[in-house]
Amino acid sequence: MKLNKECESCKQRLNLWALSVSLFLILMKGVIGILGSSESLVADGLYSFYQSFVLVKLILLINRNEGTSSIYKSVWFAGLVISIMLILGIGDVLIFSIVRITKAAKGLLVRPSPYALYAAILSVLANQLLYRYRLCSGREMPEKDVSESEITQSLRLSVIISSIVVIGIGIARTQSVYGDALAALIVATIVIPKVINLFNQSLKITTDWTLYGFKGMQSIGGQR
Repeated sequence: MKLNKECESCKQRLNLWALSVSLFLILMKGVIGILGSSESLVADGLYSFYQSFVLVKLILLINRNEGTSSIYKSVWFAGLVISIMLILGIGDVLIFSIVRITKAAKGLLVRPSPYALYAAILSVLANQLLYRYRLCSGREMPEKDVSESEITQSLRLSVIISSIVVIGIGIARTQSVYGDALAALIVATIVIPKVINLFNQSLKITTDWTLYGFKGMQSIGGQR
């Protein structure tokens, strides 16, 4: 029993650390991506935003069975708002990436700042450390919970996305100016299905009127 409590405490600390790192990466990627002329880094920051919500969702819903239905509803309502924000953000990334490709064809595109490359490398290292630590911890505390598995998968995907961004910025700085814009399009393509799934799930749950005390009414997406 004591071991189980220690494992749960360890998982909670890891989730909080991962959330703290994700919040830092959101700010860093957003600011440096915009100032450093890197659309792919901005797209990576949007995925970090999504990943942060996944972590918050797990942390807040860990005690859902203890009669906290209001928290459950609030988390999914926040998920609905966040998914809409992410859809708009990804839309901007797609538009600006196409604009950058057009400018590159005319020889007008500025190469990404070296600081954008440094930020992308830092992101890869930070996400890789979190993912490896998560795998190491998973050997001692098996992940039977779907949410726990979702965290591990999101961390693994964050490593892949950040690696794509590093390659894209590296190519844009040393070889072809198209590298960053193409990396942004690839990242956006990976993130879009995740965000749409979050939107659909959040909409389905927040419009389930039985959560608000109304009987016999279904959500927009049907029954949960």
